[in-house]
Amino acid sequence: MKKIRISIVFLAGWIMLLLCGAAAETQTIPSIRDTVDSAVKPFSFRNGVLWGMDSAQVQSTESIQMDERSSGEWSVMVSSEPVEVSRFTADLIYMFRDNALQMIAYEFQTCTTLNYQYLTGALSAVYGESQTADAARIKAYMDLLYPDRYRTDWITHMYVWHAEDGTCVFMYYYSSEAYAILYVNPQLMNNVNGYAVNGL
Repeated sequence: MKKIRISIVFLAGWIMLLLCGAAAETQTIPSIRDTVDSAVKPFSFRNGVLWGMDSAQVQSTESIQMDERSSGEWSVMVSSEPVEVSRFTADLIYMFRDNALQMIAYEFQTCTTLNYQYLTGALSAVYGESQTADAARIKAYMDLLYPDRYRTDWITHMYVWHAEDGTCVFMYYYSSEAYAILYVNPQLMNNVNGYAVNGL
């Protein structure tokens, strides 16, 4: 009788092991494709330009001629003629640090309120709802290339949008007659916060 009871317990244990094994085999394991698709997509600018590209790579994606100049660790590429942006035209500026793309700007020289309102609406359609931006933060980014080119009291009507990968898109007036859209690499944003921190 005792042997029969032990056999029944032993048999029940084997059945449980087999059931658990079958359940493990039928469990769905995420594929590599599913994992990649769920990852955050990197920010892609016009013609497929990506953060970190060097000046030669950026120039190879652009159909227009770009004029290049450098100052220390920073260099810029400026379109030789205005480019089309939405319904308008603007100067296109790529900004590199140690020859790796860190910022991009469109500068609009012909300024009207209707144009500005239209572009803020278009940016919201792409990146979602805007937030009010900080003039000191915008100035801090531009000071990396052109110290004191901007004054905080000149920077007005500031908005910021956030792309999926953390890229910030700023739009603002930098004078009474001109405004800009500035795209900033999220890696650069980690190093610049709009405050002077030397000695802290």
